[in-house]
Amino acid sequence: MCTAQGYGQNILDAYRYSFQTPTGSARYNALGGSMSAIGADLSVASHNPAGIAAFWKSEIAGTVNVSVFSNTAQLINGGTGNVKSSDFEMNIPQGGIVFTTYSPNKNWMAKSFSITYNNLANFDNEIFYEGTSLGSISERWAALGTGLHPDDLDFLESGPAYSAGVIYDIEGDGLYEYDYFRHEDKTLYRSQILDTEGGWSEAAVTFGGNYRNKFLIGGTIGFNFINFQSNKTYVEEDKENRVPQFDHLQFNEYLSTSGFGINAKVGAIVKFTPQISWSVAMASPTVFSLTDNFRNTMQYRWTENNTPSSASADSDENQFEYRFINPWRVSTGVGYKFGNSGFINGELDYVGYSFSKFDFQSNNISDQNFQNDLNRQIDNELGNSLNVRLGAEYALQAFRIRGGVFMYSSPLAELDNTTGFSLGFGFRADRWYLDLAYMNRGHSYNYSPYALLEAVVPAVDLKTRISDVGLTIGFKI
Repeated sequence: MCTAQGYGQNILDAYRYSFQTPTGSARYNALGGSMSAIGADLSVASHNPAGIAAFWKSEIAGTVNVSVFSNTAQLINGGTGNVKSSDFEMNIPQGGIVFTTYSPNKNWMAKSFSITYNNLANFDNEIFYEGTSLGSISERWAALGTGLHPDDLDFLESGPAYSAGVIYDIEGDGLYEYDYFRHEDKTLYRSQILDTEGGWSEAAVTFGGNYRNKFLIGGTIGFNFINFQSNKTYVEEDKENRVPQFDHLQFNEYLSTSGFGINAKVGAIVKFTPQISWSVAMASPTVFSLTDNFRNTMQYRWTENNTPSSASADSDENQFEYRFINPWRVSTGVGYKFGNSGFINGELDYVGYSFSKFDFQSNNISDQNFQNDLNRQIDNELGNSLNVRLGAEYALQAFRIRGGVFMYSSPLAELDNTTGFSLGFGFRADRWYLDLAYMNRGHSYNYSPYALLEAVVPAVDLKTRISDVGLTIGFKI
């Protein structure tokens, strides 16, 4: 075990395990995720449980999806232009079964129980950028070591940097030098590969009841699973021999996070008329138990007195266990049915991101201080926000045409909102159905490979666009 101060969770972790961009069945995706006031789709169990009560028959369905990630990156103030990269994956974003008892002569006309699986966020992507600009990560490591004896340097960054010869203390005064020192006006070539994998999914157990097809109510217990892996390879190189001694620096960061969480949801749909319905739902915070496994390595090459030298360092793998509580959510929506010709549905989510909290469950004073500082940062920097979704379906006998638009508001100022659109097609037979959907969403943000006050830090403008093609097949049982 290590202390949280040694590794340091950060506000981006809070964002990652709070911000949802859910995908589900092809019908749900084609509608932009907007059908909470309509219901009768297995994906709604993770959003408005009352939608499960809209089923008249038992069903089973599953979805396969292909995601294509397209990225454009540019190093600001020194980049070589836009650098494009891409990745793709095949996944199963949704699956489940609902058991429905239909009694048209009773007040509670239908009672339903479902077990479903839905994808709430996808972490897969691979991003690359390169260019020439000012600054060096060795400045950060020297600053981290200020005032510390080499034996007291942290084990993840400044300690390995000292072991690899990137920083050194010639005078033994706790002020660390580095080869880029006093050459801060010289540019270095730099590049980085950001390779992430994994996702956030939920297994939902839901009960719902339909009262005279005027009032539908449901409740869900959600079992959430986090699986995240990150491999970062950062390189600095003095290709034009502008900095004496400095040749090549490579820094590798590996992080693997896994964990389990649980939440509860309740929801209702009120049908004012056969055409007009209103939905409201609330999701409790998810309490996660998470485990981080992490490791850093670095390699450094330099030339002194015309003699090439090299050294490397390895932090070895470390582990930290902690809890994270993500935000509560309140949703509401309005649906309008055009008889048997289709419907339109619009909805809003209010997400209380500032409610998120880390809990290190440690008696170590430094851990508690770091936890309190991080939670104060969440209070100050994570804003509460609104998500907006709009979807419509038009029926042509057994065929369905669908479309949707959406915006998921970012709680962080430096990260733009996620916006997108979707299209889809469906076919309904008596005992089975088939749906196809295309969803396109994207966002942009500024990224820095490291943080350092009072120094030039490289910044990268990143734009990511994700295209999903999903196919759902379902059967009435």
